[in-house]
Amino acid sequence: MPISTTSSRTPSLKSVAIGAAVALLSGIAINSIAAAAPGAYDKRFLSKAADAGSTEIAASKVAQSKSSNGEVKQFADAMVTAHTTVADALKQLASSKQIEVSDQPAAKHKAQLDRLGRLEGQAFDREYAATIGVAAHKEAVKLFTDASQKASDPDIKAFATKTLPALQHHLEMAHALQAALAK
Repeated sequence: MPISTTSSRTPSLKSVAIGAAVALLSGIAINSIAAAAPGAYDKRFLSKAADAGSTEIAASKVAQSKSSNGEVKQFADAMVTAHTTVADALKQLASSKQIEVSDQPAAKHKAQLDRLGRLEGQAFDREYAATIGVAAHKEAVKLFTDASQKASDPDIKAFATKTLPALQHHLEMAHALQAALAK
């Protein structure tokens, strides 16, 4: 009986090559999907940025109706306009990454808005300038600065980098408003 050099149980070189190629391509596809999905840091950034923006918009709308100070109203108008534009871009970016973000302030910020809403006159103006103007923009500048350096998703990193100069300008405006109200 002749001895066969190939066995039906031994895979052919062609089968091994095809199997290796499939495994390699599967690994590449999985790595591409993992690379495309934003990480936990990126998701937290988008959530915090959405919360900060919605808080800014809500508080500034209160200031538009409640303040009688022209400088406060002008600042509030600028904040509603600018932060609404940023919020829309953020929602679009988050949606493209299959990440859901809220357009409402978180509970912590709702309490802050309630406290602010109970104030009147100069007390309101000063608190709005201090908390929503200066403090909130300091936090936002830090949040966006960190994301511009640490975000793993290139689109999210670019969004943070692009938005940061406007937030820094808002902080400068808030400091000027706060100084004007202290006089």
